[in-house]
This record gives sequence, structure tokens and C-alpha cells, in this order.
Amino acid sequence: MYRSIALFIPTLLFLSTQASAAEYRDLCYSNPSACTYTGPTAPRLDADVCLDPLGTIRLKGSTACGPTEWPYYVQFGELLDPVEMTVVAYIPLEDACSKPGVCLDAPAPNNSEEFAMCCTTVNGEEVCVHGGGCGGTLYFCHDGVCNEDGTVTCFESEQL
Repeated sequence: MYRSIALFIPTLLFLSTQASAAEYRDLCYSNPSACTYTGPTAPRLDADVCLDPLGTIRLKGSTACGPTEWPYYVQFGELLDPVEMTVVAYIPLEDACSKPGVCLDAPAPNNSEEFAMCCTTVNGEEVCVHGGGCGGTLYFCHDGVCNEDGTVTCFESEQL
């Protein structure tokens, strides 16, 4: 009997995770502005959440979302506050330096930052800008700077 219970519980957990992904729309696909771009090693959350009109994301739990909230599924994210059950949802992006020629092989300056960047080919040249509005491919830059002309330079760096 104990053996069948031990097999039943992991199966139930697996099925409940699968049901979450199938039952609700993915938050970051449906409402990308509610999610944060991050690098390729984003933590998995695999949870149902509720999104309120102010953009706050909370774990859904076993009850329905409130009357002004929408239920979603979050694949990548993490719990921010265990008391309030608030969550940050992530959109993992490929590391920009994994694509040859996108990153500069030099030490990053002191004012470098992490950010999402959008790269596209313009007149045969790869052009990258801060954010995601260029119609190209989004990458994550671990060490980058914004240039005066609106482009960005991403520097090759070692990630710990």
C-alpha cells in the first residue's frame, strides 16, 4: 500500500504541472510587458499565477484569481516575496555572445549593464539596439553599453 502511495504522489505532482501549462495561457507569450528579459539560465517556476491590473503577479494557489485578476501560467520565474506570494516572471533570451560577431572581445567598461538587445542586419551589417523594437532577434547582453547613436555594444564576459 505504501508503495502505491509513493508512486501516486509524484505522478499527481507531474500531472498537476502538466495541467497548469495546458489550462492557462502563458503569461510571457500573452503579455510580454509583464515579464522581465533575462539570460538563458532563468530559473523554472512552472506555476499558475494571477496578474492584477497594476501588473503584480502572485502565485494562484488552489483558489480562483480575484475578480479583477487574470489567471496565467509562468514557466520561468521566481518567488519574490513568500508572504505576499509575489512572483517575477522571466523571458529567457540567448546570450548575445553565443552568436559570433555580436559581442566585442574586450573588457567591459565600468558603466556596463545587463539588458536585452535586438539585433538585425542593416545594409549587410549587424546592428544591435537596446530593447526589443527593431524587428530582429532578441539576445541578452551580460555586459553592454548604449552608444550615442542608439546602438549598443555588448562585451564578451565570463559569467559565474
